[in-house]
Amino acid sequence: MTGTPSVDARLLELIDALAEHLGRSVVVDDPAIRLICASRHFGDEDAVRVRAVLQRDAGADVGRYVLSRGAGRWHGAHVLEASPDLGLTARLCVPLHGPGWLLGFLMVIDADGSLTPEEIRHIEKVSRDVASVMHAGSIASGEASVERTAALRDLLGNDEAARRAAEAWFVRNGGPAGSACVTAVSFVVTALGTPDASVATALQVAVDMAARTRGATAQHLVDEDRALLLLTSDVVPTRAGILEHVRRVADGLDRVLGAGSYRCAVGVGISTEGRAGAWRARHRADVASRAPSDDVVFWDDLGVDAVLLELPAEVMVPESVPLPLRRLMEKDPSGRLTSTLRSFLDHGGSVARTAAELHMHRTSLYYRLDRIREITSLDLDSGRDRLQLHLGLHLHDLTSQFRQNEDRGTAHPDGPRW
Repeated sequence: MTGTPSVDARLLELIDALAEHLGRSVVVDDPAIRLICASRHFGDEDAVRVRAVLQRDAGADVGRYVLSRGAGRWHGAHVLEASPDLGLTARLCVPLHGPGWLLGFLMVIDADGSLTPEEIRHIEKVSRDVASVMHAGSIASGEASVERTAALRDLLGNDEAARRAAEAWFVRNGGPAGSACVTAVSFVVTALGTPDASVATALQVAVDMAARTRGATAQHLVDEDRALLLLTSDVVPTRAGILEHVRRVADGLDRVLGAGSYRCAVGVGISTEGRAGAWRARHRADVASRAPSDDVVFWDDLGVDAVLLELPAEVMVPESVPLPLRRLMEKDPSGRLTSTLRSFLDHGGSVARTAAELHMHRTSLYYRLDRIREITSLDLDSGRDRLQLHLGLHLHDLTSQFRQNEDRGTAHPDGPRW
């Protein structure tokens, strides 16, 4: 028998007994098809099994193959077809379900399809016992962390009294470390079509993989389609280091859900206030994750958009753009006046720099600015009017991008759940 040190002895007994009864190699994998425990070999082992036992992981390509066959959504025993290219012989695969989530898979090698109906029924019965043991084990191992998870949620929440109580709890019990810098990375996943497994399962696997990175001091929370990775350090981490954690999560999501089957919005927030500022880092990450971008968004890069993204979703609509700016856009189908206004405002009202950027004569620029004044009825020499127009342009950009995401079915959810 091969198993990790934390594997329940009862689970090992069940797998060994099933393997001996069948005279076949049996394995239990986690939802990402990484080895949890395996019986001894019975002479039927293939290249995939040998690699899994030796390396604790059969490899991402094998995981993708299994999950792409729909195993993450199966209920009851199914035949997993052989893949000669992967060195995988056929198996009987039984998903192991807890109450509401996928615990893993039990697999029995059946290269020649000779398992009898009676043997398959016995495998399904044992699989139910295995799932019960794994669920009980997760509860037992989780009892010690339930209070810690609740404290972490309070530490990241908006209630100041709850945050202070959580800080005191972590001072007494340790972690997250009282480091000067806290980095929060927020992930919001939207399924496109029908992925190979549930989003919640994929996020749990993916952020757990990233949190276990060697040398990382990390905590994480998962709630349905959202996950938060919390990193602590004595100094502000490099962007390359943060992006490496994001890459690990993306690799985990690809492995479980399948590349191209989901969209993931990622926001990063950083606080240098230590443990007391963890909630601020989380809040900034949540705001950044709302930005309609296909790239990782750092709150520090948002500028004024960080303020606008605090607005609730029902306000992020075209009708919220100031009326004078909407009137300008209606009268400007070519977009020339709007782009001129944007450049003029971006350059602080400098005619010289605006004309240089637009490659136009100042006389032509003055004509356009006069048209903008006429249509909007606003004074471009007024700081208040300029602010209204500049914020309006930023709001227009955000609402337009949100609408495009809605049309693609990938609009960003509104508000945190922590």
